Amino acid sequence: MSPHYAGRGTVWHQRHAPKVHGFTYRTAMALLDLDQLDQLGQVLKVNKRGLLSFRSTRHLCDDAIPSGQVARDCASNELDHDVSGRVLLLTNPHILGVGFNPLSVYFLHTQDQQPSVCIFEVSNTPWEEIYRYVVPAESVLGTTPFEFQKTFHVSPFNPMDQVYQANVTWPDGDQVRVYLGLRNADEQAPMFESSVTLTLTPFNDESRRPFFIGPWPQTFVVLSGIYREAFALWRKGLKYYPHP
Repeated sequence: MSPHYAGRGTVWHQRHAPKVHGFTYRTAMALLDLDQLDQLGQVLKVNKRGLLSFRSTRHLCDDAIPSGQVARDCASNELDHDVSGRVLLLTNPHILGVGFNPLSVYFLHTQDQQPSVCIFEVSNTPWEEIYRYVVPAESVLGTTPFEFQKTFHVSPFNPMDQVYQANVTWPDGDQVRVYLGLRNADEQAPMFESSVTLTLTPFNDESRRPFFIGPWPQTFVVLSGIYREAFALWRKGLKYYPHP
């Protein structure tokens, strides 16, 4: 059985305030075991040109010898948890050398392969900055979303004084789900919610297909969607918050 998976499903976004705006679209992401990248074969190239590729420079992964150790070190610097087990990364691979991940998620395990730490890796565009939120798995696995302070500018239509709400369905070989909400610091209800839900299948010779959904490869769907929805929010008259 391959240690890597292709995930196919949907992304859902819903803004509740100050204007209502939402969308749902099909998506595909890769779930990679960072300690076994050498087993990807020809399906997904690691730090090499290819139809599909994984670029370690964009993630918590050493360039010379890619593995999960950099992610383990990041988690250990923040939390006193056992993260000696598997490190799985949910992300969008590069397609024809082009890639952007608004959100990638690391799932770190204990020595006996139980959930330990979750790292939310957030990127913004056009600034190409990356920030990581490190949270304990037991917090985001609960039925009540786990809250943590927003400290990184992403959308120009959201202020900085906000709180994230998150929970996940830990990848089990069949499915993975990630939920992120945002509430204003002085309010209790979320003003924005999003989720990605994916059905997982092991990588094989057919694994490229999910990343070419619709008329464009998936990475271009993500990038074009970000700017298309930003334009729609601008037309609705939302307040603009510049990069701090």
